[in-house]
Amino acid sequence: MYGGPPASSRFDELVDHFAMDGITLAEPSTGKVLRVSPVGDPIQSSREDIRAECVNSQEVAFNFYLAPSDNVFCSIRTVRSNVVRESFSLDGKTEEQSLHVIENLATLFCRRTEQRSAFGFVADRHAELHRDFHWDDFFIGETSRPPEWPLVLGCADGFVKRTAVPSGSYSQTRLEPNCILFHKTEVAR
Repeated sequence: MYGGPPASSRFDELVDHFAMDGITLAEPSTGKVLRVSPVGDPIQSSREDIRAECVNSQEVAFNFYLAPSDNVFCSIRTVRSNVVRESFSLDGKTEEQSLHVIENLATLFCRRTEQRSAFGFVADRHAELHRDFHWDDFFIGETSRPPEWPLVLGCADGFVKRTAVPSGSYSQTRLEPNCILFHKTEVAR
C-alpha cells in the first residue's frame, strides 16, 4: 500500500484497523510484540517502540498475528520523503487467510483514499518471481506497466497510470468516491 507520511500515523491506523478484525500486533498466546531486525532476528518490542522506529528509521519490520503462532510479516518503509510503502508477506497462509487479509487491507486502502492519504494498493502473489521489477517502479517510478498484472490492484481516482490497467482482465469496483479496486477475473479454459 502506498501513501503519504508520516509512517508512525500509518502504523497506528494499521494496528487499530486490524484489531477490529481480531488481527493483533501481540502474539495471542504470549502477549509478546515482535519487531524484526534488518537481518531477520526477532526483537521483543511494543507498540510504542515500533511507532518510535517508524519515526527514527527508514524501514521497520514487525509481525501481526491471525492466531497463536500464525503471523503476517509487515514492513513500513519511507521510500521517498513524500511516500510511505506498507508491505505484507502472506507466505504460508491458506488461500482463505490470504484473501481475508487482502480484503481487510483493501478496505483500509479505500478509507485512506477518501482521506487523500493513499494512492496505490497491490496484492501480487507472484511479485518475487520478477527480479527486475518492483511495484515502486509502477507506483512512483517511470514504469507504465508491470511484467504481469496482479490479483488485486487499487488506485486513487487521480492516479494517472490506472488507465493502463487492462480492463478486460479485471472487474472494477468503486468503493469510495476516490477509490477504484481492480480484481483479476479468472479466464475460463
